[in-house]
Amino acid sequence: MKSMWLGVVLVITTVLGCTGVPKGLQPVSGFDADRYLGKWYEIARLDHSFERNLSNVSAEYSPLEGGAIKVVNRGYNGETGEWKQIEGTARLIGDRTVGSLKVSFFGPFYGGYHIIALDKVDYSYAMVAGPSRSYLWILSRSTSLNRETYKRLVDSAAELGFDTTKLIDVQHDRMTNPQSSGEKAKMASNPKIILTPCPQSPNCVSSLAENNRHYIAPIRYGGDDAKVRYEILSIINSLKGARVTVSKDEYIHAEFVSSIFKFVDDVEFYFDSAEKLVQVKSASRKGYYDWGVNRRRIEKIRNLLNQKEII
Repeated sequence: MKSMWLGVVLVITTVLGCTGVPKGLQPVSGFDADRYLGKWYEIARLDHSFERNLSNVSAEYSPLEGGAIKVVNRGYNGETGEWKQIEGTARLIGDRTVGSLKVSFFGPFYGGYHIIALDKVDYSYAMVAGPSRSYLWILSRSTSLNRETYKRLVDSAAELGFDTTKLIDVQHDRMTNPQSSGEKAKMASNPKIILTPCPQSPNCVSSLAENNRHYIAPIRYGGDDAKVRYEILSIINSLKGARVTVSKDEYIHAEFVSSIFKFVDDVEFYFDSAEKLVQVKSASRKGYYDWGVNRRRIEKIRNLLNQKEII
């Protein structure tokens, strides 16, 4: 059976021809389609069958003759270990200065794609609705979006009647190099190897995460690298339930064991001496929620370093 995923742009075969704007929503005005072209990354979405299990989702828009827009969507299926790609065509609906389009990936059948929020200065982020409030995407030109902007978009979506409690943060932890075109094109994958990536569950934070749920700022420092490394090792050894398991020039791994239930968390530090940054990750080994434990742990270490005037 042909795969029915989309990436960022909407086509819904169960509501063929449904391109209208959901009641109560208003596509942005003053829209410039030429500035909207290029690559967008999916930051968050409401779940649906044709994007299920996909991470690292992006869409790239380029001009076609007659005012149409070529759409190439890509995403990584974590269950199959394969990249998926599909191409489609988008067209503006009505006034070209209004952010309302129709998109087709399957012949003459179109679905609505309505831009309901947009950074009109830099075209750096957008929020897109489909033909109903069951479909919502938050997009960015980069693989992450600052927390203030993300929260503002989510709050706006909630006020417009979207169930934002069901938003899925989209992980971006792989690079893609297309090897061929077409719906089932496979791509070479080069995952980051500095720190192990966070899982989809929220019980993890990482300075290399590219979604708002997992992201935490790296530790920026000045002075001697060896001094920073020494102080981090000292802090780990001073914390209850912690032990260093790997200690190398550029990398430290530690285990933190909870006092009552003996849950184990893995904490990693990678020293980027060129940028004077410590990339950090803290993740629960089991379970799903961590109630903020991993984030508080990294911030505590950051604060202790600050007290030592390291950062």
